[in-house]
Amino acid sequence: MDIENLRQSSQFRLLSLLTKIAPNNVQKDLVIHEDLMKPIDLVSGARLLRERGVDKMYKLSSVSPPWKNLVRLYLIPSIYAVAENVAWHLKKSETDKKIAYHIIVVPKVLNVIHSVFESLGVLDFVTLHSYSWDFIPLDSNLLSLEFPQLFNASFLKEENSLLTSVAKALMSFECLFGKFPCVTTLGEKSHRVHKLLGTWQSEIQPPFPEESEFNHLIMLDRNIDFASLLLTQLTYEGVLDENLKLKSGFVYLDSDGTEGAQRLMLNSTSDEIYAEIKGKHISVVFQHLSRKAKELQQRRDIKNTDSIEEMKNFVSHDLKKIQSQQKSLALHISACEMVMKRQAGILEELLGLQEDAMTETKLKEYLVFLDDSTARQFDFYATLRLCCLYSVMEDGLPEKEYQFLHRQLLQAYGYRHLSTLHYLQRLGLFHQRDSKSISLELLPDRFARVAQVTSLKSERVPFRKICQRLNLLPQSTSSDDNSSAKSGQHPSYVFGGIYTPLVYQFVEKCLKEKEPNLGDFARCFGNNLRIGDCSHPQWGARGKILVCFIGGVTLAEVASLDLLSRQLGRHIIVAATSTISGPALMESIASQNIET
Repeated sequence: MDIENLRQSSQFRLLSLLTKIAPNNVQKDLVIHEDLMKPIDLVSGARLLRERGVDKMYKLSSVSPPWKNLVRLYLIPSIYAVAENVAWHLKKSETDKKIAYHIIVVPKVLNVIHSVFESLGVLDFVTLHSYSWDFIPLDSNLLSLEFPQLFNASFLKEENSLLTSVAKALMSFECLFGKFPCVTTLGEKSHRVHKLLGTWQSEIQPPFPEESEFNHLIMLDRNIDFASLLLTQLTYEGVLDENLKLKSGFVYLDSDGTEGAQRLMLNSTSDEIYAEIKGKHISVVFQHLSRKAKELQQRRDIKNTDSIEEMKNFVSHDLKKIQSQQKSLALHISACEMVMKRQAGILEELLGLQEDAMTETKLKEYLVFLDDSTARQFDFYATLRLCCLYSVMEDGLPEKEYQFLHRQLLQAYGYRHLSTLHYLQRLGLFHQRDSKSISLELLPDRFARVAQVTSLKSERVPFRKICQRLNLLPQSTSSDDNSSAKSGQHPSYVFGGIYTPLVYQFVEKCLKEKEPNLGDFARCFGNNLRIGDCSHPQWGARGKILVCFIGGVTLAEVASLDLLSRQLGRHIIVAATSTISGPALMESIASQNIET
């Protein structure tokens, strides 16, 4: 797969839009929202923007920038609060007829965005544009649309407008790499995207390459597996995301291990050291880095017996590479030290509690810890994740326990979080148990009855029963199994051996040579599972696979699919609307500006 083709497609559309707004010889000012600065840099870069007449670039703030030119552009995400901020900028700005204001909204101009400019009376002198880039390559096996707002919009607010941008990106992907012969979806949003994709293919009839580079598209909704989001990720890349907040493939730190301007790019193609450690369990990463440091130092030390010719060859070929690796190594060691400092004294306790929640043991002690953590005002997001994990695994909390935790959280962290708990309830993350819930568990055990299952209404199966049916929980707690998990030989190693990501099992079942073995998934998810044409000649072909997450993917899930790729000898590429982590989810839900 030529990743550069994806970048060039997005780049062409952006530069064409800028040229359409004003010719390249007309100077423009550009104000960019901070969440879009890095994606735009990955798509086009500052040099190409300047070639299209962008003279000055500013970061969006609460006040208008010091404008220099008459053509003034804003590049913002499709978030209501951001659009309202820009609309107030414009309301206070000059309205000279010579000045042209253009608002570029990523990925599209929603009705609510249009309404806010109209309600503040600035639509008469402002032009709104939609711009949606294609999947942005963050790593050799990871593509992202960098639309973090899609989770709240689609799953919390039930606003599906942004799904059109996902379908558009998938169609652009097909135009580059060929049409997907087989498509399997798990989740309502994924099915919507697939239907949109099919409709547009029929109406637009774009040209596709004759041969498909990818023979299977597998799409999943984020809310199918919340456990992978609530558990602590224990791969190196996942730990960095949870603690240092990955943004468009970068984490930010400085050389002495404190947050700052210095950045670390998490890309295995450009960073050989990161490629070696990204999927490793965090417990073995520091030892690996220590060995690597000694190895590089040995390679750099030139012995006195080396000839002049050997020294010359070393300086011209090897020294620059070694220096680059040592610089990268220092950054990775600093990142590890930052994580260790933040997690000191609490990580082991949290992991023990998560294991109790998954194995349904010591639940009384679990509740005691939650009570104690609220009394001590322990980190709000960490406490909230533990409450949500308990609720998800128990299919909701008994009324008495739910009311108790609900009251404790509000009293400890403030009643401003009443809306946060309401949003979590709507998502099914923290709620009271429904005694009337109906299960599909008793349906017959034959794949031939899938048609019968899909004709039923989507009745929810308790998540613990899903885990048991799909073998997502460990079968035993022996030391041999635990060491196997942590060594990376079993997919559950990404969560310390206590849980196998659902996507691993789903993709593995989809890639059976003759036909998919998805009977258990059909019984668990009913008509949320849509299976492609099993008779298609390319179903069992050993081509590339695209696994697409609607609502975000954790890096622990990416690592588990890397393992599956090596085990099956298949090339699996992960695409997502964004990368996501437990802390990021809790923070976005608790945010006051949740409007999309």
